[in-house]
Amino acid sequence: MPTWVMKMIERHLDEPVRVNVQREEDDDSLEHGVLRVERGAKARTLAMLLRRLDGSAIVFGRTKEGVRNLNRELRRAGVGCVELQGDLPQPVRDRTMDSFREQRVKVLVATNVAARGLDITHVDLVVNFELPDSPEWLTHRIGRTARMGRRGWAMTMISPEDGLRWRRLRRQGAPDLPELDLDHLLEEGGWRYVDPEAEAEPAAPRPADELASLRPRRRRSRGKGRGRSRSDAGTEPVAAATA
Repeated sequence: MPTWVMKMIERHLDEPVRVNVQREEDDDSLEHGVLRVERGAKARTLAMLLRRLDGSAIVFGRTKEGVRNLNRELRRAGVGCVELQGDLPQPVRDRTMDSFREQRVKVLVATNVAARGLDITHVDLVVNFELPDSPEWLTHRIGRTARMGRRGWAMTMISPEDGLRWRRLRRQGAPDLPELDLDHLLEEGGWRYVDPEAEAEPAAPRPADELASLRPRRRRSRGKGRGRSRSDAGTEPVAAATA
């Protein structure tokens, strides 16, 4: 439900019961994790990950202007992408979707207009570059991947500034997601979760120019489904999400 509805519920109802309906069986065709990144490094980090992607991806932003700016920034970084947002005329929308469906471009940067009602089955990766306004929109976005029996991966990028919004989404029913290993993604291309119980070793700070100079290497490996624990050391690369 939208934030304004939740506020009205909190104001006028006394201990309401919320009922969520979901599938009884676990869907092990989808893996979804949180990637914690500083706000100033989000676009640069996303560009590095998308350049090593072998399949197709949808990157979701919150606003039309934000999607336009992110699309331009990713293109400047060498990512083949197109944008889809509400200000585009219908003929431009049609051309954009045709290029993405026919896989002439591999990345679609979009607002929530791409979260529902589109017949797309080849999306390997969904990236929440910016958080949605409700858990339901998060579900709709993630529903763009792992369709028709295909494996799919989803990544929600969270910066320190997103903490309040993410906690609100969690209170409203968003899932408790495992955290992805950023260094492993950038250096090895592997999809691996951080072990929350492991003692963190102090890492030397990485200069911004070193991070920007990283060039991803393609790596293929096999992994398991979402049913594994967060401490699982197995990997499933974004690139080979993509295999």
